[in-house]
Amino acid sequence: MKDNHDGQTFRQLNNIRINGSEDSTVRRVREQSLVFAEFAEQVVTSPSGPASHVVAPEAGARELDWERSFRYLSREQQFVETARELVWETAEAAVFVPFQNYWPTYEQMNPQQKRWYLYWRGEVRAEHYPDTDLSYLFVYLYELIHGFGWSVPAQGAELMRRVWAGYRERYPKLDGYIREWMYDFAVVFRLEQPDLGRMKKIPRTLSPEVQELEWKRRLLAEPIDLNWELLRPLIDYEVEKSKFYTKEGRKEISHFAPKVVALVDGLVRKRTGKRLLELYLPPEKKVQRFLFRSAVYDHEMYGRTTVVVTQSISGHLPLRRFLTQLVRLTENKLRELTGVKGKLRGVEVDSDIERLVTRYLEQEFERRRAEKLREQAPKVKLNTAKLRKLQQESDEVRELLLSDDPVLAPAPAVMGEADRPRTAATTERTLDSSIKSNSRKPGTGKVGPDEWMQPEFDFEQGWAVDEEVKKEKEQAFSEGSGNGLDVAGAWTVADLDLDKPEAGLQIPLQESEGLTGSLIPGEWKSLLSQLTSTQREMLLVMVEGADAAAQFAIAERAGSMPELLHDEINELAMEAIGDLLIDGGSVLEEYSGDLGEWLKR
Repeated sequence: MKDNHDGQTFRQLNNIRINGSEDSTVRRVREQSLVFAEFAEQVVTSPSGPASHVVAPEAGARELDWERSFRYLSREQQFVETARELVWETAEAAVFVPFQNYWPTYEQMNPQQKRWYLYWRGEVRAEHYPDTDLSYLFVYLYELIHGFGWSVPAQGAELMRRVWAGYRERYPKLDGYIREWMYDFAVVFRLEQPDLGRMKKIPRTLSPEVQELEWKRRLLAEPIDLNWELLRPLIDYEVEKSKFYTKEGRKEISHFAPKVVALVDGLVRKRTGKRLLELYLPPEKKVQRFLFRSAVYDHEMYGRTTVVVTQSISGHLPLRRFLTQLVRLTENKLRELTGVKGKLRGVEVDSDIERLVTRYLEQEFERRRAEKLREQAPKVKLNTAKLRKLQQESDEVRELLLSDDPVLAPAPAVMGEADRPRTAATTERTLDSSIKSNSRKPGTGKVGPDEWMQPEFDFEQGWAVDEEVKKEKEQAFSEGSGNGLDVAGAWTVADLDLDKPEAGLQIPLQESEGLTGSLIPGEWKSLLSQLTSTQREMLLVMVEGADAAAQFAIAERAGSMPELLHDEINELAMEAIGDLLIDGGSVLEEYSGDLGEWLKR
């Protein structure tokens, strides 16, 4: 029976070979009749010839690792296999060979390029960053992503940050890639999100998760770290279409709007204990994120996607509405201060916030006007030629004063002139005439007191008398006649009381009273006269050691903040006494002695 069935099957297959066609029944018969050689031995009977035997292959011939020998490896898997082999391989020295590839891997490198890569990677691991092509950088970053070259995840994140810092100025294009990969790296290994570097503006190519993270970091900085390019996407007012912005207000709004936001954040924090973002904090939401996009990444390592928690700060309507009102308020105040008519309608903010913004902008514009006036004021210029001449004359006088045999000065033509009060100017003229009229060399005669008392100008201390010269001359003239005149009729030291400025030379004296004295120096009088009542009150409570709450109460009554009042006081102090009064929220100790007493007068 079996032979008849096999013969019939053979004839059907033979008809298929001859006729070239096959129906479904025949195809099914053929598939059921074929038996693989490794499973059975079958005898096929042919009507035209002897039976043929199919022999099963020996067992040893089939011992192959099919999974390892014939499996398909993707480009990413091939990269991981090669990276595992080369992870600690190095090269002593190599010559740079250019390498540029859109998806760089080891397979695209020739032997010279691979040798340079191994040498360069060793230099980078030693924190040296020689010039190289961007494709080499990508290969190194792919290694770090897959876990090669580091032992703990925190080390891997640090290596990524270092190579980024070493090459970001040379390759700005690197920023867009590595920010995303560092974010994913922190998500995969549950690390704290790293600082992704300062950005003047947030690129649109960044993923939404990284954008929101950057806005959150900027709004929670101390103080708020926003510029106009980062603030503008967070408001609903198209300020660029405003006539004030397009004409004269572009620079002013761009400069002051972010500062106003930071100022208001400080006020809100003083009153509520919370930051501005904390008052308008959007809810968290979970999103699906693709890992290590644009990288040669084997998704079998950490998965193709992961779930991350994010907050839509840029899309949170209450926050956007508040920031929009602040920007519109700032524009209205700037219009007032620049003399532009017309205001934006519908600006609704708290009265305290409006008062604070108004005070801040008015102060800034007043400071600008003062700086402009100082720039327009004539500048003092030193005549270096006259200075050199004065120095030369001073040297000549010093030689005469220190001479062992001083020249006698001529006696006054009229004795009554000696009784007149003498000034530095008259003394200098007398000395000049004496020197010019005397043709003898220094050391050939005697010098009268009018000559050796010539003051010398010191650019740091002013006009002063050399104490050593004074003592020497007092001793030299101690043998005089005792009546105040020597034999030539010139005045002696005995007649010049050097401790009294009205006798002899008129030397300007500096005030001896300091902060510890009862008298108020002139520059401090000028400072105290310029202080407002609020500023005086603030200084007084700070000298008496009041806490921050008392300072805040004083500033709040004036519609300001303690920091603003501190800045105003310091600005006045710099102009009056040439130094700051307040540093670190307290009055400098060297100035706090009599300041409280003076403020109470």
